[in-house]
Amino acid sequence: MSSFSLYKDDKAAAFIIENESFEGIKMIGETVASDVEAVTDVCPEIVSSVGTLESSLNKGAISDNSLVLMATIGKSPLLDRLEKEGKLGLSDIRDKREVYKITVIEAPFEDSQNVKELLVIAGSDKRGTIYGMFHLSKMCGVSPLIYFGDVAPVKKNEIALDFDKEIVSKEPSVKYRGFFINDEWPAFGGWATEKFGDVNAKAYEKIFELLLRLKGNYMWPAMWNSSFSEDGPGLLNAELADKMGVIMGTSHHEPLCRAGVEWQRQYKKYSDDNAWSFLSNTEGITRFWEDGVKRNKDFENVITIGMRGEADSKLMPEDATLKDNIDVIKKAITVQDELIKKNVNEDIQKVPRMLAIYKEVEDYYFGDETAEGLKDWDELKDVIFLLSDDNHGHVRALPTDDTRNHPGGFGMYYHFDYHGAPVSYEWVNCNRLTKTWEQMSLAYESGVRQMWIVNVGDLKMNEYPLSFFMDLAYDYEKYGEKNINKIEEYVRGWIDVQFAGASAEQKNDITKVIEGYTRFNAQRTPETMNEDVYNPVNGLEGDRVHADAKDILDTADKLNAELKDEALMAFHSIIYYPAAASLNNVLMCVEAGMNKELAKRGCVYANYYAESVRKRINEDKRYVEEFHTFNNGKWNHMMSSAHTGFRTWDAYNWTYPSVSVVTPLHEPKVAVSFRGEKYVYLGDHWQGYPAPRSFGFTRPETKEVLLDLDSRGDVSYSYEIENENDWLICAEKEGRVEVSDGRNAAVIYDSDKPGRKTVRFTIDRALISGKTTAKVRVNVKFDNGATTYCDLIFEADNVVVPDGYTSDNIAMENCGIISVKAENFSEKKAAGGAEFKAVDFLGKSGKPAIKVFPSVADFSEDEILKGEVPFVKYNIFAESDGTYNLDFHLTMTNPIVKGGRLKFGYAVNDGRISTEHGVGEGYFTDFPCREWCESVLAHEHVSSVKAYLHMGINTVTIYAGDAGAVFDKLVLYREDVTLPETYL
Repeated sequence: MSSFSLYKDDKAAAFIIENESFEGIKMIGETVASDVEAVTDVCPEIVSSVGTLESSLNKGAISDNSLVLMATIGKSPLLDRLEKEGKLGLSDIRDKREVYKITVIEAPFEDSQNVKELLVIAGSDKRGTIYGMFHLSKMCGVSPLIYFGDVAPVKKNEIALDFDKEIVSKEPSVKYRGFFINDEWPAFGGWATEKFGDVNAKAYEKIFELLLRLKGNYMWPAMWNSSFSEDGPGLLNAELADKMGVIMGTSHHEPLCRAGVEWQRQYKKYSDDNAWSFLSNTEGITRFWEDGVKRNKDFENVITIGMRGEADSKLMPEDATLKDNIDVIKKAITVQDELIKKNVNEDIQKVPRMLAIYKEVEDYYFGDETAEGLKDWDELKDVIFLLSDDNHGHVRALPTDDTRNHPGGFGMYYHFDYHGAPVSYEWVNCNRLTKTWEQMSLAYESGVRQMWIVNVGDLKMNEYPLSFFMDLAYDYEKYGEKNINKIEEYVRGWIDVQFAGASAEQKNDITKVIEGYTRFNAQRTPETMNEDVYNPVNGLEGDRVHADAKDILDTADKLNAELKDEALMAFHSIIYYPAAASLNNVLMCVEAGMNKELAKRGCVYANYYAESVRKRINEDKRYVEEFHTFNNGKWNHMMSSAHTGFRTWDAYNWTYPSVSVVTPLHEPKVAVSFRGEKYVYLGDHWQGYPAPRSFGFTRPETKEVLLDLDSRGDVSYSYEIENENDWLICAEKEGRVEVSDGRNAAVIYDSDKPGRKTVRFTIDRALISGKTTAKVRVNVKFDNGATTYCDLIFEADNVVVPDGYTSDNIAMENCGIISVKAENFSEKKAAGGAEFKAVDFLGKSGKPAIKVFPSVADFSEDEILKGEVPFVKYNIFAESDGTYNLDFHLTMTNPIVKGGRLKFGYAVNDGRISTEHGVGEGYFTDFPCREWCESVLAHEHVSSVKAYLHMGINTVTIYAGDAGAVFDKLVLYREDVTLPETYL
């Protein structure tokens, strides 16, 4: 093992960056030197040659006579010399794309005896060198998020780099890898304007640095109200990008290096008509495009071609035919190609070009019997086809066997943020790494390997998923499909980098907070949260969600109090505020739902939730304000987006949840109910209302049943519980329900007498066998002398799993319902080299889900019906013969072939195999499709069939079909049972 001393005894090794080097290498050299200074408080000297160091060496101004050479093949006399002298081999990186080599050479220069060791960072090209330089920063303990995540490195007294062997990087898996800053107002735009004066070169220098630290190379700039090549000021943005080695593009509706806003700002230079129409304004738009190409031709670009309407809209009116649209796009592309040949390179195949197959362009890409699709047009054979997800992170229309070999290759435009239908999500991170992994792995395995670009919105708050996206694009082989269930390992490694100063226990808590808040935001984005999402009663959903979210928020608050120095700063910047604010939003909406339900019942306790919601609204505002003042206001504006209670795709009519205040009745009134049951008993009555009945103890996992004793009036009361059942335990047999004087408006909102007492019942299952029932009476005496009572019925079942089975491999019926987790299959079979596997964290609620691997494995209906496909089998226990509804819950994905329907097969009790579909006929991925809108918001598809079960053990088998289908759970329920409505 060799070791290189970068810093020791308050001295740092000097950097050699030769005069012949790219200007961008020199810039990044200064950045890496500042990285070392951030770790050591000593900034390495940067020189252009060994000779200029002699005086410093003789004075002992650098560490142990160690040097670092940062150079690029073909731009470095020193690399040439070392290779010629046989001290350095470069054949393993020469002529490769964006590759670097890091190695140590002892006594490298015979004519410079003071230089004892040389650390060489050699790049195959400019970006290869830059990636190697930033790899050195990472080896020193500097995170790529040093600026955007406020991740200050831990200070070190010494930096010794140990090498088992020299480091040789791989060629990146995806050729063009980067992100798109979009939907940038009011947050990013306000921030950039305040901090840098505009979305200008000063702002982009920080952004380009992040891109390169993440080993990216490609970017679409902000464009809502910005012109990248005009706002530098002037060309400074484009010049800076080219100098730093960043390949620029423009978004899906901005052809030929022109920003979307430029046409209306400049059209008078080219035409008297401001219409963005290539039919009526061909000459003016052509001249406009040509100036864009001329302006940016000397820089490294991937040129967007094609044409869409202004402001991300359709190109032609709704009554235009498909052929009309295809014809005008072909006309535009033909002109664009001629402009590129004329102004950039006559050999147009040497000019990287991209056509975005986005939204309605997908129809033009495929064509129909009336018009040849763009995919078959020979003019585009060497153009990158940039496919897209559905704007919500679900890929669609991936390459198939007949298109996969398209010479230009395929790309993917993915979204971590979206401003549009059915509801925008722009505030904080709503992305789960497992979902990104599953969808982008599916894309890569389908042949999408030329370009990956992700919409990161305001960038801030999406640093976490962006880190993973870029790592996956750079080294798919390490993180991709063959390395299933490595996400938790990745997350823990990412946390180690960002929170090096945290303890192991604190890192576990950070993992919990990240998993928790992203799970909640992914299963329901903050913008679509409201009081009606999680059911306040059924299945105790509101209580479960509230307890879970509060536990995660409490953990975040604990970390906020415990973490110190660098770890606390990073925690605030990239985790605490988005986590705390979004979890507070969940709690606020759940409590509003509780308030709504209790207000319907007339229960005074509704006011407790009304006051809590009011406090959480204030907390929501406080989180935003605190983040905007955090770190001396560094990120002011970045949490400015509206973020809850959206009613449409836009934010113009968003609201905080509304609440109701209950004024107590001026008389003694009781309300008795089991938590999780809709029925409420309002006191004894001459009509003899039925007793409340609890089914909680029929479920084996239930440890306690909660009884809520509420008041609807302004008279407090005492209660006493009569219970003669040995297996049913109640520790609080007596107590009081205190209620405030309802005539005082102040106490209606905030009172230490909230008008509720919750009594806990537990069970000793050893004392029951099979099904049993208990009857309990609650006697109530009001303070004014009135009395009433309430009988309670407890149903219990000490469920006995059939011999030879366990709770993990058989699902038991309960109250007419059987719920089966997809990963709990009892048997599976592979076929055709494919099989079902469980993927951790992939389900809607964060549990595992299953899918077929390899993910591109696809099976015909004929193969399904013959059973010649992979399958999984489930054991279920039915309590009676009869017909059941069988619901297949699939996670939200899209068919990956046009017109696909997520086909799969199923069979009951090994009977005849039938085919079913995850989506309906005519399904498509845009807002006019109601099914897609509902599925995107609910984050799942549900497909329902009928199944006849016999009493006892049955089996349900799922057979693989279309690639892309992911199964979350199965739910069966008797025809005479109404399935209680819940979100999860």
